Amino acid sequence: MSFRARCTALLIIGSVLSACGGGGGHESATPVTTATPSATRTVGPTTTPSAAPTAGATVVESATPSPTATPTATTAAAAERLAFVIATDFQRGSFGTVTLDEPHTVSPASADRLVFQDAVARTYGGLVYVVNRFHGDNIQVLDPAQNFATTMQCSVEPGSNPHDIAFVSPTKAYVTRFSAKELYIVNPTAGADCTGFMLGTIDLSPYADADGYPEMDQMAVVGDRLYVSLERLDRLNFLQPAETAAIAVIDVHTDTVIDVIPLSGMNPFSQQKGLVVRDGALVVSEAGRFGVNDGGIERVDLTTDEAQGYFVTEAALGGDLTDFVLVSDDLGYAVLSLANFANSLVRFDPRTGALIDTVLTGSLFISNIELDDRGEIYAADRTVGHHGVRIFRADDGTELTASPLDLVLPPFDIVFLP
Repeated sequence: MSFRARCTALLIIGSVLSACGGGGGHESATPVTTATPSATRTVGPTTTPSAAPTAGATVVESATPSPTATPTATTAAAAERLAFVIATDFQRGSFGTVTLDEPHTVSPASADRLVFQDAVARTYGGLVYVVNRFHGDNIQVLDPAQNFATTMQCSVEPGSNPHDIAFVSPTKAYVTRFSAKELYIVNPTAGADCTGFMLGTIDLSPYADADGYPEMDQMAVVGDRLYVSLERLDRLNFLQPAETAAIAVIDVHTDTVIDVIPLSGMNPFSQQKGLVVRDGALVVSEAGRFGVNDGGIERVDLTTDEAQGYFVTEAALGGDLTDFVLVSDDLGYAVLSLANFANSLVRFDPRTGALIDTVLTGSLFISNIELDDRGEIYAADRTVGHHGVRIFRADDGTELTASPLDLVLPPFDIVFLP
């Protein structure tokens, strides 16, 4: 089957939205008609968000706050108690919650809990940052202390397709824009009217493939550096990989690109929570071309800024990588896309690269897996007619849920809150 047909089928079933080269957009989806977040909607006073800088320019306001090290790298996190779950059928977007304590009480998606139909979530400073992606094109901030009320919603330019937000400090963050050439620099706590939200841009087009778009995707802030994955896909050939992917390295003090690290493979799209940082390295999954099993997971040494090659391959696991988590030095989980468009959830040994076993397989569609601080794997199972959140004991793969926890809409993306 052709790549285009494969992507179309994946979008229809909604199993892995970003499988078409990480595009993160469902182009045929119909926007929600009631209070759907728009590209320019704000909460509070009716004010037009700050205008975007001219494309290609690098603009940093004189009031740009001095960055500090990201708390996630240096500060012990509070104990997690709640799973926040983006839920969508790609016609309607909402969210629900699941308590981590048994009996795993579900607060389902509902009409008064609106996000865009294609969205992912991040957490920072006790808030939930929703990245409303293709045709949403904005950052929406939800406050758990106010029953997840929207406290800010700011545009990152219509048609830009944002994919990730990474934080340097409470007043400085970066937003990748998959369908644009410039990385945005923003103030994530600008306020309800979005005044001062836009701080500047960084042009990443010099590091793109021939079409001029780098397809920037996931990020990580480590110390005074920002790492940005560049997928380098061919927009004239249905977003197939055009060349070897790369990681752009940016100094967060000067907002300049200081290095570009070539990866071993193509299409590093599967991480949905930013780039994984573990033991002084980025851990990057590279899906390559779908249906070929040419990808794998590799480490990028942050001391030498060099990719070290795959420590586990798609060929060893038996499918295209769409998501993964590392539990320990000798245990990882991966979601695989199979030839029949279904998924498998497998366990592998990161030391040897060997497949340990298959936890789930069959006619199921898992869009996201995440590891909580209790040693449990949460899986967003989008299987038609049987969707919900499933929980597994990470050390042995035993399922802890008797049946998927139903949020009304199919789950898509999961983050944990204290």
